[in-house]
Amino acid sequence: MSKKDVSLNPQEFQDLNFKELFSKILNILALIERKHFLEKNPGEKANGFYDRQLSSGSVTLDISVPRTRNNTFRPSFLPEKWQRHIKEDYISLAQSLLISSKSVEAAKRSLKQLNLPVSEDCLEEVAKEIRDYFDDINNCVLDSDLFALIVDAKHIKLKTKTSVYSYTIYSAVGISLEGKKQIVSIDICEGRESVDGWRSFFKRLLNRGLRRVLIVVHDDFPGLSNLANTFFPNTDDQICTVHLLRNLKKELSPEEYKLFNTYMKTIKNSHSYELGSELFDEACEKISRTSPAIADRLISKKEKYLAFLRYPYEVRPSISSTNLAESINRKIEDAEQLSGGYFHSMDDLKLKLGILIKELHFGKWRKPTYKIASVSHILNAEFVTRFETDDNHL
Repeated sequence: MSKKDVSLNPQEFQDLNFKELFSKILNILALIERKHFLEKNPGEKANGFYDRQLSSGSVTLDISVPRTRNNTFRPSFLPEKWQRHIKEDYISLAQSLLISSKSVEAAKRSLKQLNLPVSEDCLEEVAKEIRDYFDDINNCVLDSDLFALIVDAKHIKLKTKTSVYSYTIYSAVGISLEGKKQIVSIDICEGRESVDGWRSFFKRLLNRGLRRVLIVVHDDFPGLSNLANTFFPNTDDQICTVHLLRNLKKELSPEEYKLFNTYMKTIKNSHSYELGSELFDEACEKISRTSPAIADRLISKKEKYLAFLRYPYEVRPSISSTNLAESINRKIEDAEQLSGGYFHSMDDLKLKLGILIKELHFGKWRKPTYKIASVSHILNAEFVTRFETDDNHL
């Protein structure tokens, strides 16, 4: 970041990651403080910038600190000269703006409490850019082919006008054949999770261009497997193994659950689908002695629980559960709690979701996952075998 580059250009905003955004906001605040200082001290003049690194927890921020000719100005967020940690008030300010703990209006109030002449129009412009980014993610044309599609739903409370209503957020994480992760869609729909909601969600994905997927991963919501097979034929159907064990812990005795969980740990490391299938049968046979109905249910869905075993070991952790999608839901839940138990408007919800998506896309998901990328040639070969040799799927 250039020393003089402290303006907030909406066009460049979407190219910044979270760390850069924090730095950018603090640079802007420092420049505004200097302007305010110079107005009160007509004998002083601006005199460029100097670079300084400051810390907030484990994050190191690059700051361009504005100077005055006589060095009498010092931004109020700077710590003492021998310290490198930013005052909490300013970190809270940046977080209020970017994460918006309650709303954009709450961010404005935070700025006013610090007595800084920051334009409210500037905050609105930042918020608009993030919401536009969220809308772009949900409306852009999708690549036709994916290695995996991991879907999940999250119930939330949203205030519309004067009342709070139940809404469902339907989300999908896509993994490309080269190992790149991305959020391909986050839909916000009124009401509870439903088959109709998932049907509309999958239709939108097809309308945006998605056609062929090697494996779809979900939590076994009733009817979801049939929908996935309808919209993405010739695709493997994987039921989340974490949900499987979570449900069995409630249904089985502690001894039965411990036995089955031990088997599952071995199954996940099986060198082949066939071996994992045999072990799964063996585990079900043992619990059938005391829980025959549960064992029968497990056997009836065995192929859906073990579909991930048909893929290289390197990719199995990413497709054996809905953990990728659930990690997003946990962040949404945290944001909802920080907002007071519900989102204050559709705009504020889009703002939070947009920040969440940017954090992933320009952060840890910026590059392909190495382990998946290392076997991309195998995934591409499987893709060709399954789809491109079948005229019905060309």
